[in-house]
Amino acid sequence: MKDNLKEIFINVSTNETRVAIIEEGRLVEMFLERPDNERKIGNIYAGYIDNIVPGMNSVFINTGEEQNGFSHLDEFRRDLLPKRVLDGKYIFRSMDEDIIPAEQEKHDRRFEKGSKVMVQAIKEPIGSKGPRVTTDVTIPGRYIVLIPNDHGVKISKKITNHAERRRLNKLVKNLIPEDFGVIVRTAAENKESSSFTNDIISTFNIWKKIVKDYKKTDKPKLLYKDYDLASSIVRDIFTEDVARMVVDSKELYDQIREYVKNNAPELEKNIILHEGGEPVFDKYYHISRDYYISLSREVYLKTGGSIVIDHTEALVAIDVNSRRFIRNKSQEENIVNLNLTAAKEIARQLRLRDLGGLIVIDFVDMADAANREKVLNEFQNYLKADKAKISIEKISKFGLVEMTRQRLKPSLTQTIYEDCPTCSGKGIVKSKETIAVQLDRWLKNYKFNTNNSIVDISLNEELYNFLNATDKRLLHEMLIKNWIKINFTVNNSLSLYDFRCFVPGTTEDITKQYMN
Repeated sequence: MKDNLKEIFINVSTNETRVAIIEEGRLVEMFLERPDNERKIGNIYAGYIDNIVPGMNSVFINTGEEQNGFSHLDEFRRDLLPKRVLDGKYIFRSMDEDIIPAEQEKHDRRFEKGSKVMVQAIKEPIGSKGPRVTTDVTIPGRYIVLIPNDHGVKISKKITNHAERRRLNKLVKNLIPEDFGVIVRTAAENKESSSFTNDIISTFNIWKKIVKDYKKTDKPKLLYKDYDLASSIVRDIFTEDVARMVVDSKELYDQIREYVKNNAPELEKNIILHEGGEPVFDKYYHISRDYYISLSREVYLKTGGSIVIDHTEALVAIDVNSRRFIRNKSQEENIVNLNLTAAKEIARQLRLRDLGGLIVIDFVDMADAANREKVLNEFQNYLKADKAKISIEKISKFGLVEMTRQRLKPSLTQTIYEDCPTCSGKGIVKSKETIAVQLDRWLKNYKFNTNNSIVDISLNEELYNFLNATDKRLLHEMLIKNWIKINFTVNNSLSLYDFRCFVPGTTEDITKQYMN
């Protein structure tokens, strides 16, 4: 197997589908789908405007999902569907006709609460934030993306041969119906007209059905559901540069073969059914091991050193640590080599974890400006394999790199984990000494406000033993100082760093009532 080719591995279990992308023998991307978080990107809805907030430049649309979708006002178009579109008056051009560019229409941006609109999800919901939607609807096929109410042909930037770009532009222009634009995908390179004809007809028929359903509905409704995870990977990523696709589900294997047979028969030989007892993610490239490493806070580099990845409310912070990275070279050379090694791993981790938003990377300080430039250039080269939109600033004299990366869905960590109920996602908890002080203050407030000299308290056994330790005498001092009797109940379902207080002889919880 050639290392420079991609490989795709798909693992299907009862409640989860995982897709691993391998490049140069290493895991670079992991996709995960579960029934409770099915992908929404690509879905098209009949929606109704629920709220318009000019001060936030936002419009919120009820699509019938749990959370409203939102869009920026200056990107939102109400008049997406002119009358001729609703009437279905489309005319396919003849292959022999000259193309006369249609005039661009001015879109009516006047809309109000309750207006009916057609929108498409372009970004998954993240936390309390609903999905990002757009009125610029697109229908993806394998070789083209059909764009209703658009004009012209756009060619994938990854097709670099000028003659091929001209050929594709001329060929596709003669196939698309009026009032449609098309994006020609990378997979279309060197394909003949029959491939595009099938794609355009199928996407056009999808669009006609969407419009038909849109006209009929008078409530928020899902009009078109994009492919599930595995199918979208086959459509969007499984191309000639993928050496093999290994699937461990016979049912999914048969579905993929059927799709590929009809759309890219030359790739059918590259689909392999994984059989046998050993899990597919264990047999190939230690995928499971790399997958769990990707969830760790600290990732160790093979040459020594490590990178530490921390999530905050505002940004993702990545720190490069030297640790045992020592070679028989000057200090500056050692630091540069460490930063170059870290830059490659950071670029991989960004894709693997699907980190997005503002990202700040703290490389080890380099004295020479030329070395800082070298590390930045190498980092940018590694980022070229990333399909997400990336903006990056120059490395500062402190070794910091600021960048933004497009975030379309929650990161892998957010998908796998939920906030710790004990620390509420902070990653730290109060010490037992702090809890003891907190309990002492609670008793003081309780006694002052109620003048009661008895209370029931429930707490974890370990915390109780800590308070009752002979050498600390914490509990004894609390009782004497506050002149109060405590009826203790051990409850190990409570965390070590928590306690509950009750009115004596009842289940009435009064903990918050007298808490500072």
